[in-house]
Amino acid sequence: MAIEADAAGAEPKPSGARRVLHIVGAVVVVLVLPALVIGAFVGELGVSAMFTGVLLGAVGAKLGGTHRMLYVAPALGVAGGLGAYTAYDWWWVALLAAAGVIAGAGIRFGWFAALLMVPYAATFVTPVSTVTDAVIYGVILAIASLYGVVLAHRFGAPRIVDGDHLAPRVAAGVAGMFGLVLGATAAIGVALGWTEPYWVPEPVLILVLYIIMGKRDRIRGKALGTALGIAAAVPIAIISPPQAVLTTIGVIAFIIALTQAKKTYWLMYGLYTFSLVLLLSAPGQVGFEAEERGVEILVGVGLLVVGLAVVHALGAREAKRDPQPELAPG
Repeated sequence: MAIEADAAGAEPKPSGARRVLHIVGAVVVVLVLPALVIGAFVGELGVSAMFTGVLLGAVGAKLGGTHRMLYVAPALGVAGGLGAYTAYDWWWVALLAAAGVIAGAGIRFGWFAALLMVPYAATFVTPVSTVTDAVIYGVILAIASLYGVVLAHRFGAPRIVDGDHLAPRVAAGVAGMFGLVLGATAAIGVALGWTEPYWVPEPVLILVLYIIMGKRDRIRGKALGTALGIAAAVPIAIISPPQAVLTTIGVIAFIIALTQAKKTYWLMYGLYTFSLVLLLSAPGQVGFEAEERGVEILVGVGLLVVGLAVVHALGAREAKRDPQPELAPG
């Protein structure tokens, strides 16, 4: 009888179609409608800033805590506005180096994960040509990042996530090395005149994020996947099919890559790189796109590995100079 009463009082679970409708409705209300409003008043620039801010705010809140991201959000707006105005010249290089130092310094106080969003905001920007547009972009990005923090809190993001607290000398080394690596990767892209130089610091930022999440093995997987994806694009470049065929193959490869996201990282990233090259290349330029994209990503990975080796050496040296006392057995 008790079982029957519980069954009678229990609410029926929504069907799969109903859950999908709920998700679609939430996305429309939470993201699409605000984007339409911002687009109507500001245009594509505001929509780009909004989506970037929401993403950075939500990710930063998940990794560093919602409370800390409330303080970091204004810095995201400043970094994004400056990045949009200086992209992609030597001032942008200096900005990324400074943002890297600021984020790296956070490892002294446990704030590295939250402050890592600052160089993200400065790197992935929509270039503008006027100070007014830069201010608009930065303000919308900062407000949108707060919106992302609210959404992350709604879905259970913790208030504070405390990170590593390294010794002052090691923290200074991390800050200096992170700023140097980000500045160097940006400088390579600008010096060589690449149209999208942010692809060089991109692997540094992505892989550092993975390291924070305890997935250091993704460094090797990203390098291997990039090499395989570029190699797979070479026969396509030789055959040189029509643009419609390139787009179709690229879309199919991207969809297959999504199915590997939680399985084999190097295969997922290889398919992603392959699809990216095909989708971004102009007609007859698959080989050029593959070469440029592969070099950009692999250079970024290589510089990150060198930086990690230096930081590891600094940490080992500090441990020898100032060993921590072992706890006596109870």
